[in-house]
Amino acid sequence: MVSNIKKSVKKKASKAKLAEDEYLVLKKRSRHESKVKGSKFIATAQTVNNQEEAEAFIAEIKKEFHDATHNCSAFTVKERGKSRVRYNDDGEPSGTAGRPILQAIDSKNLSNTSIVVTRYFGGTKLGTGGLMRAYGGAATELIENADIEKIQITQTVSFTVSFDFVNMIHNIVGNFKGTMQETQYGDDVTFNVDLRKTKYNSFKEKLIEATNGQVKF
Repeated sequence: MVSNIKKSVKKKASKAKLAEDEYLVLKKRSRHESKVKGSKFIATAQTVNNQEEAEAFIAEIKKEFHDATHNCSAFTVKERGKSRVRYNDDGEPSGTAGRPILQAIDSKNLSNTSIVVTRYFGGTKLGTGGLMRAYGGAATELIENADIEKIQITQTVSFTVSFDFVNMIHNIVGNFKGTMQETQYGDDVTFNVDLRKTKYNSFKEKLIEATNGQVKF
């Protein structure tokens, strides 16, 4: 079984190096407003678990700002081990809004994130480059001012050993910084341990070595 552990990251999001079993998400829905040459840009972001949630969030924000000139959006989600990305310019010139928003998400190493940048036109045209900077900048400023969580992917290891190995098992679990879940006692002892996904194989190898192969998975 694979699950997630949340750890708050109070500092601003950055392109920090992450382990292969870690990813970053927004801690809660966030919003940031900015102005560029009279136009008001309202960036709203939320963590989403799948494409359906991302699309529902975008529809919600578009309904909230139904009178806006544009509601441009982008999202990236991981589903069943595959990444899905979408972006929409919502009437702005192609490539000037949705893509810069998506690039802002990627540049900050965020996963499972949907952002809508709403624009109320202020009377001055920004041009292609100006639009890209405005939309990308709005999304970037939002992320930089938001609380970020680091998610660690964990996996449950279930195994059975004799009572002779109980104390040893507790020591090994502690060394691997695992978390004991339900333990079942019978003729033998069955443990259920959650630990980081990257430690899964080495943990099993250590159990086999420590019990001289007398562990059953």
